[in-house]
Amino acid sequence: MIISLVGWVLRQVVAEAEREYYDPARVRRELAALERQLTEGLIDEREFERREDALLDRLEEAHAWTHEIR
Repeated sequence: MIISLVGWVLRQVVAEAEREYYDPARVRRELAALERQLTEGLIDEREFERREDALLDRLEEAHAWTHEIR
């Protein structure tokens, strides 16, 4: 009984983490924040491009993920 409850709780935690990670609005906010960092001189162009690529990949994954679960 306790093992199945723990399994259920873990599945819920993973599901919520995936919803947050793959939330397109969240990724877009992170992209906007990244652009602000670049314009404020907090990061250089190379770092911006590296992190932007990762976020754009994540946005594509988010699109695929949201279509998978529907």
